[in-house]
Amino acid sequence: MKFLKYLLGGIAAVFILVFAGSLLLSKSYYLERSIEIQAPPENVFPLIGELRNWAEWSPRNQMDPDMEVTYGASTTGLGGSYQWSGEKAGNGSMTISRFSPPGSIAFEMVFKGWEKSPSSSSFYLVPSSEGCRVTWDFSGEFSGNPIQRYFGVMFDKLVGDQYETGLVNIKSMVEAD
Repeated sequence: MKFLKYLLGGIAAVFILVFAGSLLLSKSYYLERSIEIQAPPENVFPLIGELRNWAEWSPRNQMDPDMEVTYGASTTGLGGSYQWSGEKAGNGSMTISRFSPPGSIAFEMVFKGWEKSPSSSSFYLVPSSEGCRVTWDFSGEFSGNPIQRYFGVMFDKLVGDQYETGLVNIKSMVEAD
């Protein structure tokens, strides 16, 4: 009986520590990756600004080739959108929230199970002496669930490689033309 009492007390203490520790973690997350591409922004932007082109370079499509994609009424310009559903890629949607060719584009993203914590992603194409520097970022905030904040600690390791792969894919496609 005494052992059970200590065991339950220990489990409760661990739970309280994990919960209290999560309150000290950031409510937000941010990821950014960049690459130099030997082409002007005008040659790069169409791969990003037309959502139907994402199937050619997006790591999400490579990770889950059987993923189902449903395009919105528009796939470019402000309000362009698509939804995806896949075994590995999960389920979600993406809508263009800023469209400024050939310099920048932004998206609002919602992932199934994280609807209360929408995310945003942006591309910035800045001319350089080599062509252009393309920066892809991803950010958001965790809603009321403090345990989700532990995800933020591992976020760069979980998602960073996918962003690097996507940028390398874009670079390869543009520079091959």
